[in-house]
Amino acid sequence: MNAATQIKVLVVDDEDLFRRSLRKELNRMGYSVRTAETAEKGLKELHSCPPDVVLLDVHLPDQNGLQVLGIIKEQHPTVEVIMLTAFGSIDSAVEAMRSGAYNYLTKPSKLDEIDLLIQKAFEKKSLRLENRALKKKLHLKSNHEIVTGSSTKMKDLLELVDRVAPTDQTVLIQGESGTGKELIARRLHRLSPRHDRPFVLVDCSSLQKSLLESELFGHGKGAFTGAVTARRGLLEAADTGTLFVDEVGVLEAEIQAKFLRMLESHEYRRVGETTWRQADVRIVAATNIDLAEAVYQNDFREDLFFRLSVIVLQLPPLRARQKDIPVLVEHCLKRAQTSGPQKTLSSQALEDLIQYAWPGNVRELRNVIERACLLAEKDVIEPWNLGLLARNGDRTMQQLVQEDNLVSMRELQSLYMKFVLGKVHGHQVKAAEILEVDPKTIYRNLHKR
Repeated sequence: MNAATQIKVLVVDDEDLFRRSLRKELNRMGYSVRTAETAEKGLKELHSCPPDVVLLDVHLPDQNGLQVLGIIKEQHPTVEVIMLTAFGSIDSAVEAMRSGAYNYLTKPSKLDEIDLLIQKAFEKKSLRLENRALKKKLHLKSNHEIVTGSSTKMKDLLELVDRVAPTDQTVLIQGESGTGKELIARRLHRLSPRHDRPFVLVDCSSLQKSLLESELFGHGKGAFTGAVTARRGLLEAADTGTLFVDEVGVLEAEIQAKFLRMLESHEYRRVGETTWRQADVRIVAATNIDLAEAVYQNDFREDLFFRLSVIVLQLPPLRARQKDIPVLVEHCLKRAQTSGPQKTLSSQALEDLIQYAWPGNVRELRNVIERACLLAEKDVIEPWNLGLLARNGDRTMQQLVQEDNLVSMRELQSLYMKFVLGKVHGHQVKAAEILEVDPKTIYRNLHKR
């Protein structure tokens, strides 16, 4: 296949004979070529079907070619531009290169020289796109992201996330604490056209309600006692990027009204100011409460709820996705161990993790694994290293008393042994001393099937 095949070229030049001749020759060589005789027509061609490479004359009848170069690099930064002129000079060449041109040619130029420059310019563009794609993939794996799973629920959720991410739609993420709402929000941002712009988080539950409005919208000088200077808010800090509003359900009615106006009109005012400002941000909100129920209870505005819930992502709790736990555990183990021998889980320890209720969800799982890696003295992590024994033991003892759930003496002995072992963080010798038994008895009890 000809190396020029599939390479799209746009020639913008006011010399009719040169433009037609160059188009004919480049088409013969396999390039896909379009032409324009003015800057205005060239930019229209550029926007309708962006080329890979532009051959751009410096002197055009309606606009300076260097100005057009600036427009191209601003609006289509991946398009490579080769400047052409019949009045070549070092000054204009340097200016063109500083403005982002790939190279500079003086007319008349040899066809093989033009061909070579187009090929190299296209290679540069392809390499840049490959690097960008690679960086995006690496970025998705960074920040210890634990947004994964083989369960149908998680596969469907992540498929929806990836489909919605490239849009500018407002997204509402719902789920219990610790399920990974912030990680989903960051994934939405990284896969969006705004990925190289700011990602700003505002945690509504961690701010005093009296300060939340100022933090979100900013304030003017003298807006309140202590406001000695004007200050921009998090909304302004997220300009052209993504604003992640965590725990949006705690917003007070007055702030809800202002937030709704911003969503509908893309305008807002700083506290204490009268000037309206433009908001160019994508909003991703999250909550661990049922916002629909909050609307029913008159605790949340119905119109704001509908505006936020254009797209709703419901994160399932970890107890509802047991199939994902082995994958998450493997990820947590790799994250927790940066040096030394790599520790693994015994089959019983993994089974305990799968059967545990996980009230703290993925966050709790991550903490349990990190703690076990630190405390386990051997390379294999056993159940008593997880710290789940005491929690399960507490729950079991309560059930025995409150639910009259009678068990055999042997089973009760085993449960109590695990309960004590959990209380001493898996230290078998200490547990044996408390129980007044041989440590081997504990070991046999824990390993029997």
